[in-house]
Amino acid sequence: MPTISQLPAVSQVTAADQVPISQGGSACSVSVGTLLAGIQPAILAATGTLLGRTSLGPGGPDPVGVGVGLLLNTDTLVATGADHASFPVQGTLTLSDEAVLSSEGNPKLLQLSLLRGLFSSGSNIAIDQYGTISAILEGGTSGGTSGYSITDLPTVTTISAGDLVAISQAGLDHTISYANLIDGQTIDQAQAAAAASGTDIFFVAQGGNVMLRQTLAAVWVWLSSQLPCYQPPTLELTTDTTLSAAVHNGRMLVCSQPVTVTSAPTSMGNGFTCDLLNVSAGNITLGGSVTTSSGTSILAPGQAATVTCVTYSGGTLVFAWLSVSASSFGVPGQVSDLAVSSESFDTITLTWATLSPSPTSYTIQYRVSGTAGWSTAPSVTALECTVTGLLSASSYDFVVSAANNAGVGIPSAIVTASTSAGLNPPGMVTGLTTNNATSSGMSLAWSSPGSGGTASSYTVQYRVSGTVSWLTGASGLTSTSFAVTGLSSDTSYDFEVVAVNAAGPGPASNVETASTTAAGVSVTSITWNVTPSGSYLHGNGAIGINAQVSPSSAPVQFGFSTSSTVPPTSWTLGSYVNTNLWGAYVNTPSVAGTWYAWVEGTNGSMPTVYPTAFSVT
Repeated sequence: MPTISQLPAVSQVTAADQVPISQGGSACSVSVGTLLAGIQPAILAATGTLLGRTSLGPGGPDPVGVGVGLLLNTDTLVATGADHASFPVQGTLTLSDEAVLSSEGNPKLLQLSLLRGLFSSGSNIAIDQYGTISAILEGGTSGGTSGYSITDLPTVTTISAGDLVAISQAGLDHTISYANLIDGQTIDQAQAAAAASGTDIFFVAQGGNVMLRQTLAAVWVWLSSQLPCYQPPTLELTTDTTLSAAVHNGRMLVCSQPVTVTSAPTSMGNGFTCDLLNVSAGNITLGGSVTTSSGTSILAPGQAATVTCVTYSGGTLVFAWLSVSASSFGVPGQVSDLAVSSESFDTITLTWATLSPSPTSYTIQYRVSGTAGWSTAPSVTALECTVTGLLSASSYDFVVSAANNAGVGIPSAIVTASTSAGLNPPGMVTGLTTNNATSSGMSLAWSSPGSGGTASSYTVQYRVSGTVSWLTGASGLTSTSFAVTGLSSDTSYDFEVVAVNAAGPGPASNVETASTTAAGVSVTSITWNVTPSGSYLHGNGAIGINAQVSPSSAPVQFGFSTSSTVPPTSWTLGSYVNTNLWGAYVNTPSVAGTWYAWVEGTNGSMPTVYPTAFSVT
């Protein structure tokens, strides 16, 4: 028997088609129409519709539309709100109106009167039960001016161009900036005025704060009436004073002591003026760069001067007008007894006798004898003057003139004098030796030159042997010994000494070569054992001293210094005694005074001074 899968297929089924069935245990056939009679036929409906019975009487389902505002989304009916477009428009709202809201996903009604509770008012703002928002003026009620007072507002003490001012314009309240209120023009923006005249008008306040107008001519009349009554302030000077505009301008300065009054143009300023009155028993000296009407910088007792500071095309000038005249004071007479008291190769010192009337200064003039032109030395007030900068072995003529506030007297008779021959440079330093070599220094000693001019000082020079450039160890030395320090250990050095005087340096000494020692063990501690005591005769013998040194193998050096803070300039190498004791005999200082004993490692380590000084007589 064929299986169902082996039967031929049909393309469509009709109600008359037969299908096999089993009925009561027997195989039978039945038509498709009989088999499906009474069974609900398939219902087909368009997407977006529901099934219902809209027709009268029995029958199958009819498609039903979901309507405006609804949407069948798959198997769910949802609202779209599109139906709101057809709602009637409400022109006004009342407190009884209601609105639909969603509360936690559930639709609810809300009275419009309850919306008021969602809002709060800020400072000076009110919202009534109907939702009306209004402003409240300070001191008043909402929306009005009842109780309002400008005095209740904060007070300001200054005002700027951008600040706002309240105004009422055409019945409406507005603000305007302060700059616009005054037309925006400040004094620096105003148009430049022409030259001042008596008819010029400016604001004044008389007896109150009301602004009145006044002319410049009226002000000048008032100023003119006050000038005869003006009295310049008076200031007494008892100490040396520097003039300044802040303290002395326009004042009468009464000098009750013989002081110096110094000009200072930078602190006086252009146009400065003051009066000086000397009521003291001595002279008042005008210091600084002051030009006087009398040619002298001295203001004698009983004299007065007007001091003025002016700036012009030639610069700044301080000028003093002295009140005394030549006829009232008297010009000094001729200087007498002019004589030469001493001379050198470039100076000559002069002396002369006093005069009456008393001069305030003396002017010295000189020239090379036989020439016409005179040179002037700086003025002096004493009866003596040393003229410097002269040529050696030269003859000079000298005259001296006395001066005071009245003028300059007749020059003295000419005195002639000659300078001595020029000074020669020193000769060569001799006998240069080196000693007391350490790892960082070397002591030098030498003898003064035996020829040339006398040496006034010495210069010590050194260099590493084999090099060209010399280094200066010291200059201006007045002694014939010096300890060069700061050298490298175990190094050969060349040394030379040059003698110097006013004529210049002499030739260098012969070169002396010596080597510093190898760097020794550094000293870590020093304890004095035997120190100088009592008094010693200068340059006589040697003084024995020693100290305990740690480590004991570290070599040390001893020396004397006039200072407890500055080490000696020369050292004496110590000798090992025993255990940790090192000592030396150090030459007694050649100069009397107070001295201190020093000891340190030969490599400069642990410099130690004995705090108690000893005396050398």
